[in-house]
Amino acid sequence: MSHRYALSGLVLLAGAALLLSGCSPDATSSPSTGTAASSGAANVQLVKPGTLTVCTNPPFKPMEYDDSTGQTVGFDIDLMQLVADKLGAQMSVLETDFSQITSGAVFAARQCDIGASAITITDARKKAVLFSTPYFAATQALVVKTDSGINDLSGMKGKTVAVQTDTTGNDYANSHASTDGYQVKVFDDAGTALNSILAGSADGCLIDRAIAYSFVADNPTTKVVTEFQTGEQYGFDVSLDNTALINVVNQVLTTANTDGTYLSLYKKWIDPSATSASLPTATA
Repeated sequence: MSHRYALSGLVLLAGAALLLSGCSPDATSSPSTGTAASSGAANVQLVKPGTLTVCTNPPFKPMEYDDSTGQTVGFDIDLMQLVADKLGAQMSVLETDFSQITSGAVFAARQCDIGASAITITDARKKAVLFSTPYFAATQALVVKTDSGINDLSGMKGKTVAVQTDTTGNDYANSHASTDGYQVKVFDDAGTALNSILAGSADGCLIDRAIAYSFVADNPTTKVVTEFQTGEQYGFDVSLDNTALINVVNQVLTTANTDGTYLSLYKKWIDPSATSASLPTATA
């Protein structure tokens, strides 16, 4: 604001003092100097100013999938909304190939700011993208028809195991295929891989545990017969040089972990009966 005065020098001095004392509270409440800015959010450069663009690869329920209205929802998406809120930005979700997210291609092409798609942190992927601190501990699980008589991977001999391309489940299935004598059938997304069991084009599906149990809950003719403790952890990823954004993500995850938000979202999407849930301890 500005004021013009046609007054004496004494009045001008008094007026200036009054203006300084009156305007100082407004200055401290300015959006540019608020909590987000002091936490480092002001240094984040977004592909589209004012919007956090999130790349994901549904269906991978309950982490990310399209609901009945066509809106992308899930555990990962709700965590990304917390990040957008911290940035004081809107959130936009862009569905794209999983391999494009893990390879960093979507960041090089400036299609999105961050990847949120139940991405297992691996040394190979760390060469292409920068990961957040781990936010979810994952294992692999084998899903089959309830009347299949299959109890583990050895029971898949002579049969077909469905996997999603470019995933750690795909890697795990391939590493045990020769030993257990099954064939690996690769699909573009988790939904198609799991539904291949129902369609009869595969005898089982090797996929992340949370996704496996969500699918079984929706499809009672299927069941999880065994799990594989692979020590996997999910992280959100950004371009290798985007430390400003990943620092904000890590702040958000830490806050959500301590204030109960993480547990609330875990109960909402993963396990309604959970009494505790927290960020996993990062592995080396």
